Amino acid sequence: MKKKSIWFVSLALTGIVLFAGCSGKKQASGGGGSSGQPVTITLWHYFASDQENAGLKKFADDFKIIHPEVTMDITFISREELMNQYTVGAVSGQLPDIGMVDSPDMSSYVSLGVFADITDELNAWGELDKFYPGPLSSTRDSNGRIHGLPNNTNCLALACNMNMLRAAGLEKPVTWDDLETAAARLTNPAEQIYGFAMSVIPNEEGTFQVIPWIYAAGGSVTNLASPEAIRGIEFIANLAQKGYMSKEVVNWTQGDAFNAFAAGKAAMVESGTWHVAQNVPDIKDFEVEYTLLPKDKKYASVIGGENFGICSTTKNKELAVEFLKMISGAESVAFWAEQTGKLPIRSDSALLRDIWTKDKYLSVFTDGMNYAVARGPHPEWPAISKVIYSSAQAAVLGQAPARDSMTQGAAAIAPILQETPIAE
Repeated sequence: MKKKSIWFVSLALTGIVLFAGCSGKKQASGGGGSSGQPVTITLWHYFASDQENAGLKKFADDFKIIHPEVTMDITFISREELMNQYTVGAVSGQLPDIGMVDSPDMSSYVSLGVFADITDELNAWGELDKFYPGPLSSTRDSNGRIHGLPNNTNCLALACNMNMLRAAGLEKPVTWDDLETAAARLTNPAEQIYGFAMSVIPNEEGTFQVIPWIYAAGGSVTNLASPEAIRGIEFIANLAQKGYMSKEVVNWTQGDAFNAFAAGKAAMVESGTWHVAQNVPDIKDFEVEYTLLPKDKKYASVIGGENFGICSTTKNKELAVEFLKMISGAESVAFWAEQTGKLPIRSDSALLRDIWTKDKYLSVFTDGMNYAVARGPHPEWPAISKVIYSSAQAAVLGQAPARDSMTQGAAAIAPILQETPIAE
């Protein structure tokens, strides 16, 4: 276990009171439920919406039909408390059978011993090739072993103010050159209108929005000092240095960037799936259209979303894996994504509902999932993420050339990646 991980556990043990009763239910030993004895499978999650909770209840009821001896104990715990419980449970053994975790955080908890290796069980299932590579890769450790399955996902695309683009005689940009040309033509300093907006805030949101530009140039977070990775940061930095993007993006959340777009202060914005439902319906002054994030060497995007893992202390691993496979089947994924307003984690599920292939907005994000990468996965992802957003911020603000900021950042995280590489 790494020193940082030990410190993380020690801190949690000194400051957290163990969630009472979360793992107190008796479970049948041996793990199959084949004896017909009553079995309780515990699942912890932080889904808060009625739709999400109704979906989980349906899955529990469906599993009861298949396995009458099994009762699913599905428990909501706030995200912060749930992550704390994993940290404590890594030492105490007080863990559920199945646990939910944000996709970029999973590797950290795998390194703590929270989640079990279920690679063999899932390979035997024979359906892993149906999953989009980005979400599935977020469940792997540095050796490529799998510790769970993605439950939901999202990605980024480009939202365009079509009134502005058409008035300037422009189409939706396809390449970086197209994007820069459009951003230059649509920037109006007198009206404080910028051609493009994104978030480069100093936290995970900033990293989330920066990563696609690195990959579109042919780079990777595994080598931030490569010419390709540097080119990705140079491109967005140049948009700011030329005045086509506000330097205030270093202070903007993704919501702030989209609000600037909605207010007509940015002609184009890097936008997430969630904006389609939450924000686009409120825009009445202009027509919104989406397109893939423009490409340099290739198209690229990045995934968000949550995973479910099988916890290492379960006495019912076989049944827990069976439940996970059931809710991750093609039809179940289609039902869940439609029920909760999320994107499917499987490409075959996306073909089961017209909304993901024919909707004018969501079809773009569905296409984008073919190019979307995970953040990491790596147990020290927060340290890597900090280097990414800090390097991008320095370049956007003109504090250092992208080559310098990225090279220095790469050197800072080299020992981390040397100890535990990112599986590719």
